Amino acid sequence: MKKERHARIIELLENHMVCTPKELSDELACSEMTIRRDLNELEDMSLVRRKHGCAFLVKAAKPNYFLEQIDEQQYEKEAIAKAALQFVHPYSVICIDSGTTAHTVSRFLPDSIPLSVITSNLMTAVELSEKENIQTYVIGGMLYHRTKSIMTESAELLTQHPADVAFISARAFRIPGGAFEHTYPLVATKKALVSIARKTVLLIDHTKAEHVSLCNSIPLNQIDAIITDNKTSTEIIKKAVGLKKEVIVVNPETAAIEHHYNKM
Repeated sequence: MKKERHARIIELLENHMVCTPKELSDELACSEMTIRRDLNELEDMSLVRRKHGCAFLVKAAKPNYFLEQIDEQQYEKEAIAKAALQFVHPYSVICIDSGTTAHTVSRFLPDSIPLSVITSNLMTAVELSEKENIQTYVIGGMLYHRTKSIMTESAELLTQHPADVAFISARAFRIPGGAFEHTYPLVATKKALVSIARKTVLLIDHTKAEHVSLCNSIPLNQIDAIITDNKTSTEIIKKAVGLKKEVIVVNPETAAIEHHYNKM
């Protein structure tokens, strides 16, 4: 599929920084003509730039390795994760996806109340293994090494485990599209987790609102609330509120929390 090929091109450019059409065609086992058409389309989407016979990402995005990303925007992630706890109640069933911001929630989940967590993140499962009051269900599927996450091969089995809330991270966020990823294989698992939850809460720091990405993981109409930090542009917040999304803005320095609603 073209979308999968586009996502693979983005992944290769993230890892190698710069590639020629020949290098990409060799990696993807397709013709250079096909790659050139793909690069033209990605360039039109402002994801890729071409120069001197090479292609590179418009924004220098770091490879999506979990252990590299976990420390980026650490204070913002921690503030966002703490704010997410308002959606957690005794006996809640919670979904936590593979992203580092969603994973940060697991660090702050209290062991003093009974909870159940469904996760696609191996690191989250390890974190929760120390909390005896939290029952943890790790979804089945193939391990995606870069993100320490599992790509579910049995989404239909998840329907047996209805959840109260899904905490979802994203590589990028745009209005009106919603949440996006660079890596196509992660999308199906995120969608599966959202499908079993009564409420979906998107956790994004301000840098995610500035990025563009390729694969729409969660459409905006499936997102109930957004938690972000106070460096996210007020324009984005106003647009989201105008579309009847609950937006919670945290200040990592003061721990202040602001709730934004559409009062109409």
